[in-house]
Amino acid sequence: VGGNAYIMVGPMSETMSKSKSEGSVPRVAWLQRTAIPENEVAASDDADADPEAPLLGRRNPREEEQRHMRQQARRRCVPKWPLGSSNSAKERECYAPLTDMPSNDPSRGPHFRYEVNDMMRMVYEGNGVRKIARYREKKLVRSGWMSTKIWGTTYLASGYCWVQILMLWLGSGVVAVLVYGILHQVNDKTIASLQTGLRISDTLRTLAAFILGFYLEKTINIWWTLRHDTLQQLMNIVDNMCLRMAIYFPGNSYEDRHARETIMRYGILSLALLFKDAREVDVWSREEAEKAGALNLTDLMEERLLTTREAALLEGMPAKSQMCWVWISSLFTKWCLDGRLPDPLGNQNTMLAYSEQARNAISTILAQLNMQFPLNYSHLIVFFSKLYMIILSVEAGVTFGSSLHHTNYADVISKCFILTIAPILYQGLLEIKEHISNPFRDDITDYSFKMFHARLQNECSAFFKCAMDPPYTTAE
Repeated sequence: VGGNAYIMVGPMSETMSKSKSEGSVPRVAWLQRTAIPENEVAASDDADADPEAPLLGRRNPREEEQRHMRQQARRRCVPKWPLGSSNSAKERECYAPLTDMPSNDPSRGPHFRYEVNDMMRMVYEGNGVRKIARYREKKLVRSGWMSTKIWGTTYLASGYCWVQILMLWLGSGVVAVLVYGILHQVNDKTIASLQTGLRISDTLRTLAAFILGFYLEKTINIWWTLRHDTLQQLMNIVDNMCLRMAIYFPGNSYEDRHARETIMRYGILSLALLFKDAREVDVWSREEAEKAGALNLTDLMEERLLTTREAALLEGMPAKSQMCWVWISSLFTKWCLDGRLPDPLGNQNTMLAYSEQARNAISTILAQLNMQFPLNYSHLIVFFSKLYMIILSVEAGVTFGSSLHHTNYADVISKCFILTIAPILYQGLLEIKEHISNPFRDDITDYSFKMFHARLQNECSAFFKCAMDPPYTTAE
């Protein structure tokens, strides 16, 4: 799998040699569903034991039992329902799509813990990283917004959120003390005017809200396009290529399994390396790069997406995610030259076009991540947002200090409310913009590669299984 050796044994190689000498392409034996010969089983088992054959693992009885236990644990998460509920245990089980399920095979990934509760589906990727796969929007807009499960995943769970509010309140307190001391020699009319006349923040709030809203809208549009256009295009290409592989190599022989699973593996590997390339964009030291997993390929080798030789070939290579499509193009070209595909010229052109589209999608994604808003534009928006919060704190301090001389606390209550809520809103929007600018990192709301890996692998494996036993065939 990792090298350039392509094995063809038995009658297949003789048929292909004959067909190439006659200048024609052999037809694939679409309806053959025969048992694997004993010598081929042995060869397949040897290949399965080889660490250079990542997807062709083998199991023993103990692994089968462990696999079944893991499957039950991963697929179900029974929530704590009130005592006396009449629902059966089966009805109370949380559900998740089969496409999202992790691998049941201990010898190949993706391996992750999938937790499903009544509010969200959560992916635990390991090393303390967790991602939200999907949340229950209907429940969120009703009573779920008060759930601690939701609050713990939002900006409200950030320590900086409450530290900033505390600093603004402290600043407001200092201003209140100063104003109280200064207003000892001022008449009541002046004090009353201070309570109601200081409205600088109103104008600044309108300006800051306008530019911040436009700033966030453009970022969300880029994020939406990134997910539903370029990234989805890449995954669609992997699915389409595996669909063709299921049709062209439908047999249960080692050669057919090796061919179709190699293309699936390279496609998923490209997506995995894209995550690493994308994380490299926002690291500023080697320590951060190692912590983000941008430089280490060991995890991909453990998931059996990458062989030792392939890892050595990629070592020190820039844009690793695009290199996989060179391998795929080269492999398809070899199969066409060997006569293993019908219509070699047409298939080669189609597969090369797929590879070019996938490479273009990867390049576009990396370009979008590397291209930021101009620094002076971003600084202007952050400056006005922070300035609004500071002025709001000063205004609140003046109102508090003057209220100690004049017992009119109506404005005090409103200032307390605004001084607490406004920083959460404005700083929260700034934080959201920063988080979604690169959704390939390890924030809880970022994309989950483990989930994408599971979906692609489950879909492609289903293609292979359906092609091996289509409904129009008979047992004979």
